[in-house]
Amino acid sequence: MRPVLLFLVTLSAIGQSWNGAKAQTIDPHQLYEQKCSRCHAPHAGDFVHESLLFSDNRVLGRKSSRELPTFFDTGHGNLAPDEIDTMVAFLTQIRQSGQLFHDKCLICHDRAARFARIELTIKDDRLVGRYSGRDIEPFLEKHGRLEADELSKIVTVLKRQLEFAQN
Repeated sequence: MRPVLLFLVTLSAIGQSWNGAKAQTIDPHQLYEQKCSRCHAPHAGDFVHESLLFSDNRVLGRKSSRELPTFFDTGHGNLAPDEIDTMVAFLTQIRQSGQLFHDKCLICHDRAARFARIELTIKDDRLVGRYSGRDIEPFLEKHGRLEADELSKIVTVLKRQLEFAQN
């Protein structure tokens, strides 16, 4: 009876670790770089603004006019169903945030994902400098030529970069 019990405990542990592994969040930047950038723009932001259209809450390929989820479902990119959902949401978020970081920040700073993951962190739900501990939102009021309505948008963009960061 003891070997059977040991087998069941081991099987249970394997099942729990498998479920935990499947529940991990997909890093959309890493997914884009691994599955898309070989054939498309090296950065997702460039791809969104160069190759996609957004119409009636639908994401369409600029050349094909096909909806992105349908295009992926046919095997383009060889994405799993959960990766398709992640990629469509990611590309849509990039579009919704516009090219604000590109237009206002890229001249001095690296790409948003790289910049945020190296220089920033979240503490008590606030975006802060990783090394300075400075609260970024008030800092940005006088930095980066941002208009008042752009401030919360850029903070959201930078926080989003940290959601999936591998610490």
